[in-house]
Amino acid sequence: MKTLPTAMTPPPKPASRGFRFNQFLVAATVATVAASAICLAARPQPVAAAVSGSTMLIVKLADEHRDDAQQQALLRRVLTDGGLPLTADRPLGSGWWRLQGADSGNQAAWLAALRRDKRLAHAMPDLREQRASVPNDTLFRAADPANAQWWLDDQNDTSNAGVAGFTKAWDMSKGSASPVIAVLDSGITSHGELNPNLLPGYNFVSKPEYANNGGAGRSAGANDPGDALTQAEFNGNTALWDGCIVNPTSSWHGTLVAGQLGAVTNNGAGVAGINWNARILPVRVSGKCGGATVADMVDGMRWAAGLAVAGVPANPNPARILVIGFAGVTGASCNVADADANVAAAARLYSDAINELRNLGVLIVAAAGNQHGVVGRPANCAGVFGVTATNRQGFKAIYANFGPEVQLAVPGGDANNGATCDTELADLGIVSTINTGTNAPLAAGYGAVSGTSFAAPQVAGTAALMWAANPALTLAEVEAGLKASARPHVTAYALGFCSALNKDRCTLTTANGGAGLLDAAEAVKYAMTTTAYTAPARTSLGLQSTALSRCGTLQGSTAIPVPAPSPAPAPAPTPAPGPSPAPAPSPAASGGGGAASLGWLAGLAVGALSLNPRRRATHR
Repeated sequence: MKTLPTAMTPPPKPASRGFRFNQFLVAATVATVAASAICLAARPQPVAAAVSGSTMLIVKLADEHRDDAQQQALLRRVLTDGGLPLTADRPLGSGWWRLQGADSGNQAAWLAALRRDKRLAHAMPDLREQRASVPNDTLFRAADPANAQWWLDDQNDTSNAGVAGFTKAWDMSKGSASPVIAVLDSGITSHGELNPNLLPGYNFVSKPEYANNGGAGRSAGANDPGDALTQAEFNGNTALWDGCIVNPTSSWHGTLVAGQLGAVTNNGAGVAGINWNARILPVRVSGKCGGATVADMVDGMRWAAGLAVAGVPANPNPARILVIGFAGVTGASCNVADADANVAAAARLYSDAINELRNLGVLIVAAAGNQHGVVGRPANCAGVFGVTATNRQGFKAIYANFGPEVQLAVPGGDANNGATCDTELADLGIVSTINTGTNAPLAAGYGAVSGTSFAAPQVAGTAALMWAANPALTLAEVEAGLKASARPHVTAYALGFCSALNKDRCTLTTANGGAGLLDAAEAVKYAMTTTAYTAPARTSLGLQSTALSRCGTLQGSTAIPVPAPSPAPAPAPTPAPGPSPAPAPSPAASGGGGAASLGWLAGLAVGALSLNPRRRATHR
């Protein structure tokens, strides 16, 4: 598919929505995109490294403290004693050797004989490691980094430290049509990368003017007609639009989230999605005003899960995972005992609906919000899996809310919008599907965005991969596995810890950023082993660079002390020589002094990212 560049349009940012729209990337009609993905291979398994006419095995000697010649001699005796037609091909270090023999079909018997020999600690076939699953979608690893889906790509400590590592997860699970994932958002637009994976949705926006659908209000289907609100419209009826944010450009927010979760993948065009076999249920709860009313949101939640909603047809495709990209205004608690009776009542309504859904085993994932303050509602409600956003390097994104209600942190995009430290630390945003229309839908395309709304779908998508790998998992097991498998938060020393006084780019902790950074591959491993799962031993990655130091100074952050390198042990004193007895000669002096231990800090440099100022948004 050929993509065509389009002029950048300053995007809106409704205060009540958990996202920051930073840039259009490309606009292109995608009607020609294939309606189904290329047939996918089954989960890759290690296979024997085939050498024509030969069998390759690997063994480890129980006694590895010999030189290579001695090890080879011992191996010859082992092979001779066992009557095995194998030869030692080459050493692999630490007592490991590669063996070679004729391809006689007796590999299993040879391995059994080798494993019985007490002179060997291990025996195995020489396996070929399969490359991590990489889709062939053109924007997955686009030549222009500004168009690439770095958030789906490999995790590495140097340049992609914060990402979830979906490529490794796909080696174990590419997802399935079950569970259904519901996107409670602004609705959906027609897109060749989404249409094949969409289920029939519903529009729950009850106020006709907000629904923007010709006065119908609630209606079948979840089509997004656009949510732009111009200044002229606002001025023309201030009573109607009171409390709404003027947004001259439609957000197409639901289309973006749906693309993250379920874009047609491995079809040689466009973008990839987390679940290669997804079924996405669009549920429209937000319209022209930019936010969702509590009643419309709750109705949408209950219907998505398969519960009855008055006046609405039953949902024939109940979802097991809900993604909510909205966060109430800062300070809107979910405390049923709140001093404000209205807030307490809304909290009770949410809590009752959440309990209904949890009793059905439904996972509710919600964005923490973008006011770089306390977690918004419903992410702060008990029973909701709240998610905050980080920069691609793992420290908190400048806009992201944080607090004890957060369960996990995930890169949500942290693009250059002209704010403090953007030049030094901004990334390029989350690339996904979009519509190119300014007010009403036009051609389908792709865009880059930033916000906690685009972090939350990554957790939901990982949960879908987990359930695909093990459908018997309970809701509690999925939630526990997502957290038990998380990588530790990075430590950006110069940015300091996140706090009420340091709330822009900063270092999250388990007290305000959840269990850590989402690790999709480890989460799928957990799903496949559950009670037998043991998380790998990992420590916080330390980040240091000139850019981070400059940002810490600009923000006025209190830096985290950098651990000192491990000191070298003091040399043992040389004993004073005693008197030489006669007539025997004096013994040779024995100097003391252990080898110096050169401790070092795992503080990998984070370079300033290449940015395109022409694609910078003007509204945060």
